[in-house]
Amino acid sequence: MYVFPEENDFLSLFECEPTLFDTTAKDLPFYYNKATYQFSNREEDFIVTLSPSYGEVKIQVTQPTSNKLLSLLDLKRVDKFEITADKKELSSVLLTVLNEDSQQTIEIDFKPKYKLIFREHYMR
Repeated sequence: MYVFPEENDFLSLFECEPTLFDTTAKDLPFYYNKATYQFSNREEDFIVTLSPSYGEVKIQVTQPTSNKLLSLLDLKRVDKFEITADKKELSSVLLTVLNEDSQQTIEIDFKPKYKLIFREHYMR
């Protein structure tokens, strides 16, 4: 099972309501739906799509003035999604992907400015 924060935690982190993939199933828990968040930090625009039950995370970052793609992260098996900072002027997350002999961590800052740090650690 993949470890993701609760729906309210994402509302606070991204400061916006998500667009849900399945809006017909009102009793469907957030964990089993697909949610897309669109927001900006004034420097970059973000589209974050989460499917917690599948461990899928997609983060698209564009430049607001030109709509130029700056970064695209499309992960199909995130074992753990942690919110490391959730403040008015600072927000960041840590994504962890576990492989057979390694662990990958992706640190992402959304505010004040976008930053991504990717690390791979061997477990042997």
